[in-house]
Amino acid sequence: MRRNWFQRLLLSYLPVFLAVAAALILLSVFSAGELAKKEAVRANRVFAEHVLQLVDQTMRTVDRQLIKEIQTNEKLANFYNSRESERTALDLYETSGKLREIIVNTPFIDSIYLVRASDRTVLSPNLMAGIEQFGDREFIREAQNGTGGNRWTDARSYREFDDQGQPVTVVSQVRKVPLLGGGKGIVVVNVRTSTIASAIKEMTESDVSFVRLLDGDRRTLASSQGEGAAVLTTVTSEYTGWTVESGLQGTRSAFAGFSYTSLWSLLHVGLVAAGAVWIVLVTRRNYRPIRSILDRIDAYASQRNSAFAGSRGLPDQDEFRFIEKALDDLVERTISYRKLHEEDLIFRKRNFFLELLEGGSLMTDERFQAEMCRFGMPDRTAGLAMAVVEIDKYAELCSRYSQRDQYLLKFALSSVIAEIAQQSGLPGWMEWTSNRELSVLLHLPPGAEDTEAAARMFENVKQWTNQHLSFTVTVGLGTLALRLGELPGSHAEALEALKYKSALGNNRIIDVTSIRAKTQGEVYKHLQLMRSIAQRFRAGEAGWEAEMNRLFAELKEGLFSADDASAVLHSLIYHLQREMTELPPEFGQLWNDGTLPELHRAMEQSDTLDEWRESFTAILTASARRM
Repeated sequence: MRRNWFQRLLLSYLPVFLAVAAALILLSVFSAGELAKKEAVRANRVFAEHVLQLVDQTMRTVDRQLIKEIQTNEKLANFYNSRESERTALDLYETSGKLREIIVNTPFIDSIYLVRASDRTVLSPNLMAGIEQFGDREFIREAQNGTGGNRWTDARSYREFDDQGQPVTVVSQVRKVPLLGGGKGIVVVNVRTSTIASAIKEMTESDVSFVRLLDGDRRTLASSQGEGAAVLTTVTSEYTGWTVESGLQGTRSAFAGFSYTSLWSLLHVGLVAAGAVWIVLVTRRNYRPIRSILDRIDAYASQRNSAFAGSRGLPDQDEFRFIEKALDDLVERTISYRKLHEEDLIFRKRNFFLELLEGGSLMTDERFQAEMCRFGMPDRTAGLAMAVVEIDKYAELCSRYSQRDQYLLKFALSSVIAEIAQQSGLPGWMEWTSNRELSVLLHLPPGAEDTEAAARMFENVKQWTNQHLSFTVTVGLGTLALRLGELPGSHAEALEALKYKSALGNNRIIDVTSIRAKTQGEVYKHLQLMRSIAQRFRAGEAGWEAEMNRLFAELKEGLFSADDASAVLHSLIYHLQREMTELPPEFGQLWNDGTLPELHRAMEQSDTLDEWRESFTAILTASARRM
């Protein structure tokens, strides 16, 4: 067995050989690096020359078209040659139209204008003005002084009108009229640098290399990224004087390498030999702890009469399978124990929480502190408060989500409350005491005289729920419990506060102290109004809806609890039912089969007076139409 696993361990160290092989491959790559670098430089030079050839060809085409128009176009010739008395508005219009035609027929031309020396007049496709009124007058002065030559200019700003706003960046070519003498004026053609950049980008889109076009002042005319990258090739045009730079994109660089010589071959052989010796030595040394572990496990199993004791010597068992079996047994025992411990802890926590809410003589400060320490929670017995978080429209939530999704939503809610409470400095303990109600025990700050801090914390909970969950919550908040024995009373007060959700509405914090400060309505005060609603509805009079709105308004103003409001509305249903029995049988059947069940469903599915009012109005209005 030992020899078998010694051989297996030798094979398990194949990654060492792979690392050695990778090192050899890397050395080979470096040896070929010089060739790769030269090839990259050559390819970039070909690429840069091709781009420069395209730019030169494009700019030559524009220049040749300009020369052709100067030599052959009669409209342009008439603009320079005609006498002042012979010039008409029609001639100027036709000349301007010819300029527009040149721009349309030569895609790279952005703008063109004529300058007549005799009267210092400028004509473009858009205007005719004196040189001093033209937006590009400074460039015209330089061109007339002869400083521009016949080359394309470097990048410059061009503005046709003084109030044009943002100028455009162009390169320009100036030709004299006539071409040899130039005494009659000049023609200026402009090409946008952005047009040149677009043409280069379409031709040179690549993730590997980049290209940059620079003018004579080393300003960038066009670039396909490559800012800060290494430049491998620089080519300058004899025609335009512009420069094309090319290199590898981003962090790529040409491979730096070494020549592959016999020295590297000897190094490779030495690495392989060293790796082989290393594997043998490391395997022999690493097998000794395995042998020791096997002996200790075997001895322990024999003492404990474990199920895997004696299995080490079986033919189908090897060292690691034996260790695996021992570890599996250990893990299984540990998981089983931990699971039992966690289940017992969860059960004990919930039972103790419910016992706290019920109170009783068995709940002492000492026991409370001991249990809270066991659960890893604060053990203060003063400055406590109870709150009950109730999910609004719970019936609707149950109809929309499966049991699993409901559990996940409740878990999210309880987790968020715990986190916000911790962040607010109010450690909390909470348990679901019903399907829709989460009871929360809060430890208020020492010296707190009221539950204002708890109210602020639950306001944050309410805001978070509104933003992130598909339902809202209403929180009933009890008074401060100065002693442990007052905790059940604080919980009862929180439940009492929730009873007034029907009058106050959903999605709010209801403090029991604010409820007690208000005068509450009487249940049987509205019997006469309910009878009037029922009678008017049976008679088909229009006033029943207004009186029902009045009833709901009085219930809301009177701050009725949920139980009292429900009793009033059930009484209203009773009076309606009694009045409908006096109608003919066919109407009674419509009422009993349709309207009455809908009213009862509305009572079950709604939580607030506003929801009940909307449901009752819609149901009774539809019933009145049917009857």
